[in-house]
Amino acid sequence: MKKIITFLITLVLALGLFGCGNDKPPENGNGNGDEPKIDLKGIDFIIMVDNKSSADPRLETYSSLFRDENIAKIEAAEKKYNIKVVYENYPSNASWGAARTRWIVEQAELGVRPAHVFEVNSMFTGSLAAQKAILPLDDLIETYGVKGYWPEKMIFGQVLGKHYLYDSSYPVADDGLYYNSDLLAEVLGPERRNEPTDKWLEGTWTWDAFHDLALELKGKLDHNRSEEEGGPQYVLGGRVYNWVYTMIGSNGASLVDSDFNTHLTDQAVIDTVDFLHNLYAVEGMWIANAPLANASQPEFKAGNVVFHNGHSWHINASNKWGGAEFVIDFVPYPVGPNIKSDKSNYYVNHVYGKAGYAISSAYSKENIPEGYEDMIIHSETIFKIWHDLQYFPKFDEATQLISTEEIYLAFYNTSLRPYYGSKKSMDAHMDVIDLARPEFFYSFEEAQSHDANESYMLELQNAVHHGDSRRILEAIEAKLIAIIQERYFSD
Repeated sequence: MKKIITFLITLVLALGLFGCGNDKPPENGNGNGDEPKIDLKGIDFIIMVDNKSSADPRLETYSSLFRDENIAKIEAAEKKYNIKVVYENYPSNASWGAARTRWIVEQAELGVRPAHVFEVNSMFTGSLAAQKAILPLDDLIETYGVKGYWPEKMIFGQVLGKHYLYDSSYPVADDGLYYNSDLLAEVLGPERRNEPTDKWLEGTWTWDAFHDLALELKGKLDHNRSEEEGGPQYVLGGRVYNWVYTMIGSNGASLVDSDFNTHLTDQAVIDTVDFLHNLYAVEGMWIANAPLANASQPEFKAGNVVFHNGHSWHINASNKWGGAEFVIDFVPYPVGPNIKSDKSNYYVNHVYGKAGYAISSAYSKENIPEGYEDMIIHSETIFKIWHDLQYFPKFDEATQLISTEEIYLAFYNTSLRPYYGSKKSMDAHMDVIDLARPEFFYSFEEAQSHDANESYMLELQNAVHHGDSRRILEAIEAKLIAIIQERYFSD
């Protein structure tokens, strides 16, 4: 009865809303064929986002690439479909994480339609898809999406073999090791200022090379230096679990994949955790008590730590390393022993996911009774509009993919050139720019909890701190398997 009432209300509101001709798909999969005219009578096409001030290209505070091109896309779509494109922030009761996931699920279950397109972080896509709150977009991407859509982007919206996210933002790999090259030059000599990056560019930046350099630095840094003298010095800094996620990727492994297979007890994972534990166990090697809410070690910004995990934007961020009075350089995570000779299984794991855009299942075309498809806005129409709002760089005939040249160049000039200490660091980052891969460990609220009694990331931290990695990883995996079975495969 609830569904019938919801449909009738929707129908009353939508009658006469738009008219369209025969529903003929485009000829080439790019939205360039003979499409029927759709007139939405001036409705608001609502895009719900984290922060509309940075997401809406028409605002001065817009923070992404291709502003002018995206404004032109909005103007063209508004004219083509007779709509008004509106960006809205999520409500306060859907601020982030589990709260937002629950809110989106509730909207879908009730048939409420607060927005046409939702910004969704890929780490939450699995939960939303499993609860049927968002729609798989495979057929729509195939029929109406851009030709040559990046496979690197597709994997961030993939859950159990289906794809739930679509937009024009390329998933740049932006997770690596940042180091105080001034401190390196001071301790090892100026000729070794960029030794980590030099080794990467030479192809010799391996676990063994990283281990040897860390031990050499430990022997030359002053861990017992008083506060009056500047404070203790450390080789490594930052919460160890953040190191684990990407070190696992640079050893060809993951914790949880997009099919919800768990890999915590794979040998490559255990080896990675053991490798980090052996470093952590060296007294004075690692300071790892950064605040959980930020996970940025203050001692790194103070100049007393050589290596810290992070992202390029951390260099200039006021709550991270902005204002540091030393040169910061970059090197990818060292290559693990499980990596093939051609590095084809070397990944830059992104446990915090990437932003993408989804369509609520409340808009499913399948919910529309036959004959009413031209009266009520539904998923197919929404996808067509959303696709037309995306600016994709030119299609590359050679690769049969959308060109990434403009995106790479913009990232190099805006995120690397102003902040990185050397061109070597910029070149090293560009070496791995297309190797981002989603890590779905944080799809589970329990994994990223700050509650020491139920946090899988803190249990993972314990494995690095105290050893006994196999037992701890087996325990985490058993709990994850139970949760996955209950939440995603219980039907």
